Amino acid sequence: MIPYQNPTIYLSNIRIDEPITVLTDLIVVCVCVFAFFKTSTSTSSKSVNLYRWFLLVTGLSTLVSAVIGHAFLYAFSFNAKIFGWVTGIASVIFAQFAAISHTKSLFKPNTVNLLIILNSIEVILAFILLFYFNSFVVVEIHSAIGLIVTVSILEYVNYQHSKSELSKHMLLGIGVAVLAIVCHVLKLAISVWFNHMDLSHLIIAIAIYIMYLGIKQELKMNTLSHS
Repeated sequence: MIPYQNPTIYLSNIRIDEPITVLTDLIVVCVCVFAFFKTSTSTSSKSVNLYRWFLLVTGLSTLVSAVIGHAFLYAFSFNAKIFGWVTGIASVIFAQFAAISHTKSLFKPNTVNLLIILNSIEVILAFILLFYFNSFVVVEIHSAIGLIVTVSILEYVNYQHSKSELSKHMLLGIGVAVLAIVCHVLKLAISVWFNHMDLSHLIIAIAIYIMYLGIKQELKMNTLSHS
């Protein structure tokens, strides 16, 4: 059993495991869906659209994890968790290539092509290792490489050069998300009704909202520049 795992509850005859963990997962899903649709636009910015899809697919991954990985895992099996893990890897792919697109004007074409190739190789390896080891650790490593390494470094370089609001908010969002990882790793639980996963989910929701603000600012700047 997970330390401080939420007790099972029943709604009529429906068994729901880890109910608070599921609820906080659904909060993340709501923030992701809100962010995606609130930034819906006809913008031609590839990086903005890729970041929007990063948020939406993150929401999809979280929804799958909430339903299959927590609430009703007993009705499936441990192996069913892989559906959430696959979509989790997929979501980070959008962020990786969004960052490359957003910063490509700063680099020579050969450097941009190299970044695309290296990230593509990393993504392929992530999927291969996930199906080989069937472990969430692969998702965590992929997320660290994709967000903390690729996105953070590229957006930091871009922020130093352009003071981009999108770059700043992506960096802030990833920084807050790292706090969620720390909470998860250190098992910072208040009680069985609010454990380390519940806390980390709420922190991730805040991180997603910060990223949304950056996308919103970028869209505003794009609108002003074309008016």
